Amino acid sequence: MPSRKKTAAFNKTMQIGIVVPDVEAAVRSYEDIYGIGGWQVMEVGSENTENVRLHGQPLEWKSKIAVTMVGSVMWELIQPVRDDDLFGQFLGRRGGVGGVHHIAVATPDYHRVVDDQLKRGRTPILSGTFSEVEVQYLDTERELGVILEVFSGLPDGIEQPGG
Repeated sequence: MPSRKKTAAFNKTMQIGIVVPDVEAAVRSYEDIYGIGGWQVMEVGSENTENVRLHGQPLEWKSKIAVTMVGSVMWELIQPVRDDDLFGQFLGRRGGVGGVHHIAVATPDYHRVVDDQLKRGRTPILSGTFSEVEVQYLDTERELGVILEVFSGLPDGIEQPGG
């Protein structure tokens, strides 16, 4: 049987999103034990994002994050502020132990990927606009074992990792 070659929807790994119970403690561990440094710590939430939706419903939210580059891939540590938001629920399901929540991938055609998901009847898990960039967490966990995140570009002043 001949193999079906399909045009790749994704062409680069951009970010690994890791949920942690305490972002400052996680940063110290990454720096002190593993030598991974250069972290930028910040808060993100409803006050600096637009039109954020969880499973299609409007959402008020907040997380404390830390980001750094490891090679050409951004590592994002995410500390939920609430137990009932997307990241808090993930941490709760894992008994308070963090882990990889999502992987962000670049796509040459963001809108085609989003439209394909909608045609398959899949509402994005999380969507919104962050620093004028559209973001979608695709409902891929059952098929791929992890949530894939795609975005329409990068904020002004930030170069694409590895690019």
